[in-house]
Amino acid sequence: MDIEEFRHRGKEMIDFICEYINTLDKKRVTADVEPCYLRKLLPSEAPEEPEEIGPVCKSQPCTWLHVDGAYAGNSFICPELRPLMAGIEYADSFNTNPNKWLLVNFDCSCLWVRDRIRLTSALVVDPLYLQHANSDDAIDYRHWGIPLSRRFRSLKMWFVIRKYGLSGLQKYIRNHIRLAKHFESLVKKDNRFEVVNDVKLGLVCFRLYGPDAVNRNLLAKINSSGKLHMIPSMVRGKYIIRFCVVAENATDADIEYAWSVITQEADDMLAKPVTPEAVVRPPLTRQKSRRFSFTRSVSREIYKRSQSKSNLHDGATPILIPDDETDSPTNEEEESSSDVEFTMTNGNAEDDEVFTKDFNDFSITDSKVTTKELVL
Repeated sequence: MDIEEFRHRGKEMIDFICEYINTLDKKRVTADVEPCYLRKLLPSEAPEEPEEIGPVCKSQPCTWLHVDGAYAGNSFICPELRPLMAGIEYADSFNTNPNKWLLVNFDCSCLWVRDRIRLTSALVVDPLYLQHANSDDAIDYRHWGIPLSRRFRSLKMWFVIRKYGLSGLQKYIRNHIRLAKHFESLVKKDNRFEVVNDVKLGLVCFRLYGPDAVNRNLLAKINSSGKLHMIPSMVRGKYIIRFCVVAENATDADIEYAWSVITQEADDMLAKPVTPEAVVRPPLTRQKSRRFSFTRSVSREIYKRSQSKSNLHDGATPILIPDDETDSPTNEEEESSSDVEFTMTNGNAEDDEVFTKDFNDFSITDSKVTTKELVL
């Protein structure tokens, strides 16, 4: 840009600013659109045959389509499961985590990219002190991520492949899928439960018929038993429990044991109506809150916010809610309240009983659920 063009551009900018200031009183304070105007332009329902996202992304040169196959991507070493990869030809990158389903210990991630130059050009770091004469002889992986160095993760994956071989890893995955289908059949035989996903791999999503609070309480009881550990999720607006086969040498007997634990906890929970009024909760003092070192103590306001559908609870962290700051008695009152005093020093049965009462008090809120109401 020469000096004359620079002067011309500068004059244009000054004129624009002056014109903007002179007409400021005529400009709208709010945007030139009505609230929710976009809602009217959207279709009322999804199309019967939605457009595939792959061709759309390919038509846009500045769009990068990434496929995250962290868990399921490992199963594609089995030829019969590769139809699940339909549309992968449009992907710019594909990622899977062998530590999730290929017997590699944490952490290990495999990333494939169609055009590595597009990736490295955004991450390249090449100051003078990092340049070397062999840069063109090998791939320099410091340009593939934010850190300049990385652990030798490929070595442990090489050892796993060398030990099991392709056939051994395929057998391992096929066994988990078979066991997941077996678990699915057990769930479907109990008319108190429903399966909410199409079981194709090693994951089964299920729930008790009834409100979300019942399923939260069931998961909390199962996880606190220490016999199983599962995590929750939301599917179509409902709180569900995720069961995933993860043990390397799992058998049908393990699946049946897991189902027996789940049904036993469900039987115990639904044996009698559970209401907040049925539980007598001792007052939560600051001293008792300190004793529950493993317990998250929150205000009632925070607890209510946590019950929104955007928040999930796995039952592993129990919650105690003080009514207000004045419900903590003085030391004299606490000493005289021997009928509700408890400790958590040695984890004896009495302590566990009180703790369970506290937890159940707020696991099901305002829900009067009986076994009869939950059975189809």
